[in-house]
Amino acid sequence: MKSVGMIFSALLFALPLRAGGKVGGEFKPATVLSLSDCLQAASHRNPIILKALQEIEAAGGLRLQALSDALPHLSGEADYLYLDRIEFFEVEGESLPLGQHDNYSLGLTVEQNLYQGGKVLAGIKAASLYNRYADVYFREALGEVSFRVKEFFYLLLLQEKIVAVRGDTVAHMEDYLKITEDRYREGTASEFDLITARVRLANSRPPLIEAENRIDILKTSLLREIGSESEDFAVAGQLEYRPFAAGVEDLNRLALASRPLLRQVKLEEEIQEQNLRAARSGYQPGFSIFATYQGDRPRGGLPPEDRFEFEWLAGARLRWNLFDGLMTPGRVREERARLNQARITTEDTTRTVLLSVKQSYLDIEAARRAYLSQEETVGQAEAAYRIARVRWENGIGTSLELTDAELNLSEARMMLDQALAAYRISLASLEQAVGLPLDEIEGKIVSSSSVISER
Repeated sequence: MKSVGMIFSALLFALPLRAGGKVGGEFKPATVLSLSDCLQAASHRNPIILKALQEIEAAGGLRLQALSDALPHLSGEADYLYLDRIEFFEVEGESLPLGQHDNYSLGLTVEQNLYQGGKVLAGIKAASLYNRYADVYFREALGEVSFRVKEFFYLLLLQEKIVAVRGDTVAHMEDYLKITEDRYREGTASEFDLITARVRLANSRPPLIEAENRIDILKTSLLREIGSESEDFAVAGQLEYRPFAAGVEDLNRLALASRPLLRQVKLEEEIQEQNLRAARSGYQPGFSIFATYQGDRPRGGLPPEDRFEFEWLAGARLRWNLFDGLMTPGRVREERARLNQARITTEDTTRTVLLSVKQSYLDIEAARRAYLSQEETVGQAEAAYRIARVRWENGIGTSLELTDAELNLSEARMMLDQALAAYRISLASLEQAVGLPLDEIEGKIVSSSSVISER
């Protein structure tokens, strides 16, 4: 639990105000969020993180329950008994009462279980497992939220790039229409050219509107991940290429050693083993010692004295349920089945994690190849557009050539940005699959390679 607290306290929330806009005639600062800001905000507000914190509290409660059988139990009792009829004892012509109408008793008992068929030891081991379980559960939640925040952040940066490209296309089409109108007045362009320019401008505007709407949707999704209410904000960041190279075998090895989810399901299996051991304890006898401080009023005697009399009692208790109505066999059967379920979950989760590592690795490689290929394509498309524009402005090329060059350039730029966004999202997915940041992944792979080479 200490390590969880250190992780959580290190994630400080700060949302700087850097940009501004006018709302209602007054200047209202707008929040500019970097990726780090979004991750910090999500660590405090994301519902998955908040639920993970409550799971930590629940695990703490289970830990206390597991320890309860190993600790002494202290209980108090207070009784009142009213006797409607009092019996009398006749002796030498005198009647002596054998009790009183009002009877009181007080008691305080402490009992310590010494043996319960392995239940006490199982509870102590389970308590230690619950403590570790809470830690890895929280770390897995952080990894999941981190990936989702990065995914929406990169998609939002990509969508802003797409809006810029769509906006450039509209601007180029407006310029194209203006030049065509000038040429039409000069008689060097036909009415068909003019109508075509107007249609192409009209067709370029809906994709821009759609791209702008997509930004609003992505902003709403990002706000949901960081647990914030709707507000005016912008994102600050760039889609940059980050070189990364690692073999899938090394990544699998790191994932098996570092992924919190694998530790989580393994701990669940170990906890279930202790639960089965505790259930089997019902077949064994239980041994405990106790001490009681007890007082009664009236004090026993003939006749009874009307005052409290306290005394100490101590002893040992051996209890063995010879038949409990099939409760113990039922519990053992249930816990054994749950243990088998936990083992199946562990095996399936291991396969799932390795599959996610391989999928992320393949996505990274595909996005890398697409990005490097598109870089060259964009350069060629830019050169083709410059040539087509010069040819058209000088009356050599046709409007169709210029429009095609414009569309090819726009598509090439968008495909480049899409490949880069897919690359960054795939890297974030790999971080989640392995359970480590990229820097640590690279560092561990380099360290492992150095050890192997030395051998």
